[in-house]
Amino acid sequence: MKDPIDSRQLHIFLTLARKGSLRLAAQELHITNSAISHSIHVLEESLSAKLFHRPGKYLILTERGHYLSKEAAEILMHMDRVRTQLAGPLLDEHATFRVAAGFNFVHRLLPDVMREWQQCFPKATLAAQAAERDTCLQLLKTDAVDAAVMVDPPDDSEWEQVSLFDDELRLLVSPHNPLARAETVTLRSLNQKVLIVSRLQSHTTQLILAETRRRGFNFRECIEVGSGQALCEMIKVGAGIAFVAEWALPQDMEEGALVTRRLDDVRINRRWAYVRRKHTTANLMNRTFLRLCQRVSEPLIPEPQAI
Repeated sequence: MKDPIDSRQLHIFLTLARKGSLRLAAQELHITNSAISHSIHVLEESLSAKLFHRPGKYLILTERGHYLSKEAAEILMHMDRVRTQLAGPLLDEHATFRVAAGFNFVHRLLPDVMREWQQCFPKATLAAQAAERDTCLQLLKTDAVDAAVMVDPPDDSEWEQVSLFDDELRLLVSPHNPLARAETVTLRSLNQKVLIVSRLQSHTTQLILAETRRRGFNFRECIEVGSGQALCEMIKVGAGIAFVAEWALPQDMEEGALVTRRLDDVRINRRWAYVRRKHTTANLMNRTFLRLCQRVSEPLIPEPQAI
């Protein structure tokens, strides 16, 4: 009989697969590069399978590695469930797990998380609310939610955070806008244009306005419309311009109805992360929610490029 797969090796493997770099994985796991290399070597030997290509600086999953990455998440999730139930009082199957998340995440990614959540905890409730970054932080501070998914969480010792993915804001215009004819657009060329935003006080809007002020120009007007759907409709009729992450655009949007363009002289990036208070205990529901968020975020993480 072959030896069982080591759960710690699987955890290290999943972290390395997500990070694509020994150094970055070591930083997250708080172990040495050599410890990770040894763990992966032992895992590959035990499975008789090569899990990573090593073309250069970054590590790329092989076909067998991709297969293991999908199965390993399920294995670890099941082991967490067993460990939690055996360690003490059984998890209340009717419990409620409370989360807050950014509007883009709630509209586009959270439905997939909730579908899998219901399979893991069929009698429990995942109570989710959409909220801006600062509201998410306030809800965490007052223990009104158990965890949050937000953009650019502060680097503060109060929070435990796990990065999910980065995105880049791009210019959104009508196909009839002259800016749509350019491959890239300079930020200064947007001087005195009308900016359409979902919410004026959002962290994303403040990022955009801070960058334009830093470069010494302003928008002629900033119109708040309340939602991403309304924002797209305003852009379609040529009422102004907007900035969006492409993954957050409505899925049912007609092809060619809107055009995105990359800024030529600046990158406005955001970091999405899972956040919870450090003093709280990460129970099975918390760990499951994190793993599901990581899973739905994987398609948004670009493959590392060897250099």
